[in-house]
Amino acid sequence: MKTSISILDHLESIFRNIQRAVASGEAGSTVEGGRNAKGDSVKWFDLAADEAARDYLKDHFPCPVALLSEEGPPCDFGQGEPEFTVVLDPVDGSDNFARGMEPVGMAVALIPYSCPISVESVQYALVGNLITGKICVAERENGAFCNDKQVSVRTCDNLESAMISCEMNHFAVRAPLADVLARAAGVRAMGCATRGITLVADGSLDAHLDLRERLTPENFLAPSLILTEAGGTISDAEGKPVPEITNLTQRSSIIASGSPELHEVLVQQLKGDTVCV
Repeated sequence: MKTSISILDHLESIFRNIQRAVASGEAGSTVEGGRNAKGDSVKWFDLAADEAARDYLKDHFPCPVALLSEEGPPCDFGQGEPEFTVVLDPVDGSDNFARGMEPVGMAVALIPYSCPISVESVQYALVGNLITGKICVAERENGAFCNDKQVSVRTCDNLESAMISCEMNHFAVRAPLADVLARAAGVRAMGCATRGITLVADGSLDAHLDLRERLTPENFLAPSLILTEAGGTISDAEGKPVPEITNLTQRSSIIASGSPELHEVLVQQLKGDTVCV
C-alpha cells in the first residue's frame, strides 16, 4: 500500500473525476423509472458520478478495495483481499444539483476492511463541494484540512450564540426542536448532510441536526471523521455513539456539534424529538 498522503491524493483524484463527470449534461434529467436501494430517484448525474468513481478505483487506486456506493451494487476492485472498504456518496444534495443550487457534495470514506463499518473505524475521508471544487480531508489522528489549511471547530457553548443547520424534509417539527430553532442565533436548512457536517468542522456552523431517522451512512461517515479530527462531536439523537452500519439503507438520526458543551445542550433539549411523517 502507498503512503497516507498518496491515499488522500487518490481520494482527491476520485473527487475531481466525479466533478468533471457531472459538469455536463442536461440538468434535471432523470433515469426512466430508476430508483436506488433507498427508493430515491436516480438522475443522470448520480450515475455519471458513480461510474467515474468506479473507473478510477478499477484503473488507478493503489490497493484492492471493496466499494459500497449509494448508486450501484457492491463491487471489489484490484487483486487480492481488499485493504479498505470504500463508502461513497457520489452526489449528496441531488435535489439541489438538479435545480442548479448549492450545497452539493461528494463524500468518500475509507475503512480498514477487517474493521466494522462505523464512525469510529473511518481511517481516511474526503468531502468535496461539486460546485466550487473545495475539498475537506482527514486522516485519523492527523487533523482535518480544507484546501490544505488545517481547520478546527468553533467553541460556541450555548444555543443562543449558535448558528445551526437542521434538515426538515418529511419531518414533523415538534416542540423540543421548535424551541431549539427559536432560540438559536441562526438556522439554515442545507439538504446536504455531507456539507452541513463539514461546515461544522471548519467553524462556519456550530451544529448540524438531522433527527428524521432518514440519514444513511454514506451521508455521514466521511464528514464524521473530518468533524472529529477538527475537534467536534457526533452522536445519535440521544447522545450515544452512532450504531455500527450493516448496509447503506440503514437509517439514522445524528447531532453534530463543534463544542462538547453545545452538544450536551442540544442532546438534552432534543431528547424524544424524532417523529417523522
